[in-house]
Amino acid sequence: MDFFLAPLQFPFMQRALLGTVSIGILAALIGTFVVLRRLAFIGEGLAHGSLAGLALGYVLHWDLYLVGNIYTVALALFIGYLHEKSKVSLDTAIGILFSTSMAIGIAIISNLKFYTKDLTGYLFGSVLAITPFDLNIILGATVLILVILTFFYKEFVFYAFDPEMAEVVGLPRTVLHYSMLSMIAITVVIATQTVGVILVTALLVIPAASALQWTRSLKVLLSLSVGFGVTSAVVGLYLSYYLNIASGASIALTAAGIFLMSFLFSSSPINVRRSLGFKEK
Repeated sequence: MDFFLAPLQFPFMQRALLGTVSIGILAALIGTFVVLRRLAFIGEGLAHGSLAGLALGYVLHWDLYLVGNIYTVALALFIGYLHEKSKVSLDTAIGILFSTSMAIGIAIISNLKFYTKDLTGYLFGSVLAITPFDLNIILGATVLILVILTFFYKEFVFYAFDPEMAEVVGLPRTVLHYSMLSMIAITVVIATQTVGVILVTALLVIPAASALQWTRSLKVLLSLSVGFGVTSAVVGLYLSYYLNIASGASIALTAAGIFLMSFLFSSSPINVRRSLGFKEK
């Protein structure tokens, strides 16, 4: 028992535990929709593209979370707009804007003449460095997105499986599209505190992919995904503390281990789209 309770005597570990649990829940829920909509690349793109917002916040001496969230949400909306209004596919729009944004971030960082410790933490993850203000933002974002998904659950499920049909039956597809992009962007920035920009896709995608190995029920899929996400975050946190390794790496490796176990011991990967009556595209 001391193994679990001893680290919690420190306030930074208490904040880290609350933060990782919140992020594990948030990333798993949004990650399920990301996987179902096959938007894994947008998580990767926004994670790398957010570097410019984080660097800008660092240079201006503003809170990195606030600037990063605002910038990344704007980037996500611009990706959606470029896809809707131009003759390029969504993955092409992501590739154009995330590479441009990341280049801007690298240009800003390369111009700094001093050690950018805070930015390094966001690149590789620094869950033990979560401040009380950071924790408030994490908890606030988690509650906000949970409320949105609760009230508009059916609409987002319909959009996730068949956005064209959702529009036909009268649902605001454009609003749902941009809302989902915004929630993905917020989740990406929030998750960078634990796993870092480089590994954020792991927490966004792997728990949902692991859950897909076990069930054909969407509600069970969401529950399993959250369970796997929280387990990855908490186990990774303790591994980071006791083994003195980067939190991002330990959390991502834990998530990967859960996926490997799911892949090996589940009867077979299950097609959720087909089980719910939606045709493959």
